[in-house]
Amino acid sequence: MKIGLLGMGTVGGGVRELAERLPDVKIARILERVHTRPEMTNHIEDILRDDSISLIVETMGGLHPAYEFAVQSLESGRHFVTANKLLVSAYGRELQALARRRGVGFLFGAACGGGIPYLSNLAAAREGDHILRVGGILNGTTNYMLDAMQTRGLDYAAALREAQALGYAEQDPTSDVEGLDTLRKLILAVAVGMRRWLREGDIPVHGISGVLPQDIAWAQEHGFALRLCAFGAEQGEQISACVEPAMCPLASSEASVTGNLNQAWYEGAGCGTLRFGGQGAGRYPTAANVLRDVLALREGARYMLPDDCPDAGVRLMDAQRYYLRLPIGMPLPEWAGAGCDAGEYRVAATGPVPPQAVYALASENKNVFFARLQKE
Repeated sequence: MKIGLLGMGTVGGGVRELAERLPDVKIARILERVHTRPEMTNHIEDILRDDSISLIVETMGGLHPAYEFAVQSLESGRHFVTANKLLVSAYGRELQALARRRGVGFLFGAACGGGIPYLSNLAAAREGDHILRVGGILNGTTNYMLDAMQTRGLDYAAALREAQALGYAEQDPTSDVEGLDTLRKLILAVAVGMRRWLREGDIPVHGISGVLPQDIAWAQEHGFALRLCAFGAEQGEQISACVEPAMCPLASSEASVTGNLNQAWYEGAGCGTLRFGGQGAGRYPTAANVLRDVLALREGARYMLPDDCPDAGVRLMDAQRYYLRLPIGMPLPEWAGAGCDAGEYRVAATGPVPPQAVYALASENKNVFFARLQKE
């Protein structure tokens, strides 16, 4: 099987290295701006004109020109494998429909979970079970930062600088710390496992950029670990979905996810809850998952999304308990209960409250921070 590789950055370089160890798999051409190897080119047309290439692997990232290259590749009758969550969460159904029309495959197992074989297992599980819920800790950058703040006493800025120095965070970390990266992975998990397509703008998303030492101190004092969690659950024809910080009990599996690791899970009506942990990003873990898709295509696999994946409305979760932190001069809402002072802030643990009340409060004042108090 000869492959055309689009992009040879961190993941693409890993794909090329690992592919060299596989029999009957060869990277024939590489689309890359700077040429360091004879098989490299600046023009995708050079790849598409090579009739020996039967599969295109995209590791460029971003939406454009990745989308245009995906369309061209599928139109030309090549299988297409990508690790690009932004591309798939925006155009996944369209690209799979095009792949079906052209009689070729479209797989994206590495787009959620990096090196974790989560989506491929989720796709297989839905065929024999009814998937009720999906979710997890799906972003290694934020998990690394929160873990460093809790275990080593770093503040947010120091944790971010360290994550950037280690290559876990981009120079512009917005997508990670504001929860957008996690959001797009949640969209894919819901689509693959629960046969529903969610629109990005419909899902409540709250990140970790507002975390302060007071929040970490409260978590430690009360036996929690702060994590950024995704959650999606079937609610009739709708999906209850969100991305938000959560205070996870220290005895929970989420609290055991340290460093830049991920943990993705799903719950089936028959199988119960299954959890998948490991490296959620990185050169070789993600490349290995990309090549897992390549080999699956060689064995006859074609699609990851279900044939029927209609749009679904999003509803908020039922009433939840929350940790809440407000500026000291801002009165606590009646529903928040009693609070206590923590420096320049007042913190409280609420009783069950509709999420929209907490979301509205946070949207009115950027100095408000909240985290769902998760059960065991």
